[in-house]
Amino acid sequence: MTVRIARLPRSAPRKTIAIFCDGGFLAHVTRCFEVGRALKECFGHRVVFCCDGPYAHIPRDLGFEVVPVFTVDRNVTMRIAHSLLPPSMSWWKSVNARSVASDLEVMDSVRPDMVVGDLHWSLSTSARARGIPYVSITNACWTDKFAYAVDLPEEHISTKFLGRRLAEKVFPLYTRAMVKYGAKGYYEVRKQHGLPPVQTMWEAVEGDITLLCDLPEFMPVVRGVPLSYRYCGPLLWEANIEPPEWLSRLDPNRPTIYFTMGSTGNTRFFEEAVRVFGNTQYQVLITTGGLAEIRNPPPNVFIAKYAPGEALMAVSDVVVSHGGNGTIYQALACGVPIIGLPAIFDQEINMRRVTSLGAGLQLSSKDYDGRLLEQAVRMILRDSGYRERCKTLAARIARMDGRRRAALHINDFLELRDPLTHPTTATEVLRTLPPVPRFAVA
Repeated sequence: MTVRIARLPRSAPRKTIAIFCDGGFLAHVTRCFEVGRALKECFGHRVVFCCDGPYAHIPRDLGFEVVPVFTVDRNVTMRIAHSLLPPSMSWWKSVNARSVASDLEVMDSVRPDMVVGDLHWSLSTSARARGIPYVSITNACWTDKFAYAVDLPEEHISTKFLGRRLAEKVFPLYTRAMVKYGAKGYYEVRKQHGLPPVQTMWEAVEGDITLLCDLPEFMPVVRGVPLSYRYCGPLLWEANIEPPEWLSRLDPNRPTIYFTMGSTGNTRFFEEAVRVFGNTQYQVLITTGGLAEIRNPPPNVFIAKYAPGEALMAVSDVVVSHGGNGTIYQALACGVPIIGLPAIFDQEINMRRVTSLGAGLQLSSKDYDGRLLEQAVRMILRDSGYRERCKTLAARIARMDGRRRAALHINDFLELRDPLTHPTTATEVLRTLPPVPRFAVA
């Protein structure tokens, strides 16, 4: 393995990097946003965000160029995710063809030296069709390198016909069939561009290099993973939002619970937060994300549409969430245990890893009972081990410095164009890079 670190001097001509993400989902936009900030601040690159949807304003509001690109409506994506069934092949082929065509149109307009994509599957075709270096950002569980088998989701349709026990045995076969089914949707469009077919959707996730925005102990991979796969660490969003006025009025001696459901969780749990914990000894903090409205809350319930999650978690004893990747890593980075009520299957994967590391508890959304939620909160507050284990993980996240480590890997690959040349001394080099301002303007 070749070891070399290349850093672009400030006086050198900057490169253009196009970052593709799904503007319909907060976590995908925000982690790309943090990488883009670091690429600009640490290496001086021009960063163009290619996305469309309700969260595309985040990079635009901070002065970055934002170019719209074809994106499946988030409600359609969520329906497919909740159904746990594949879409029709005719629809899937048409979506892939439109996505590749839109990618190519944007590339021809922006003329990037490199593209970066966060689960933007069509880049595995469009970037290679244009011969542009491609860096993929994803989580280990979205690759075939993940060290653990993916368990049967709680409400998978197969349980209705086969029962839970038999469905669990069949599910690995179902999973393998689905990743092959998804790959078939790219056959025609790749053939049009003279590219060989992908055999599975795992191949569509891979870039020339693939950055895993995880802690290795949280989302481990199997032995013998290619050098093109690198852990960069969690990509934590620092929101440019003023804290709510009630934050300074909280009583530090009262137990505090923070409820957040991201952009994909079940908002009925906001109502449950009020029902179960209203008018009790707890302080209840809720950020709705504009997805729900809570009228006339009790005096111990504090509500904001948006708020800086880090500030709220810093004063909280436990976080209750949907188990989304961004929320989990933000809570762990603050050393706060998590109670998860997953809404879709990848959130179940996240919460199973949380529970296996003793950093929180998973509850069933299907068989939810308010008494169980209250018991879970009491259990975490009584057992200091949850907090201690989260603090250990928080120290690891801080040392990884995800946003700058990701930018370092991207810049290194941009300079060398060799996916097997690995900046193995990345931790040392991070100390020499300029910091990323808390609220940077492009």
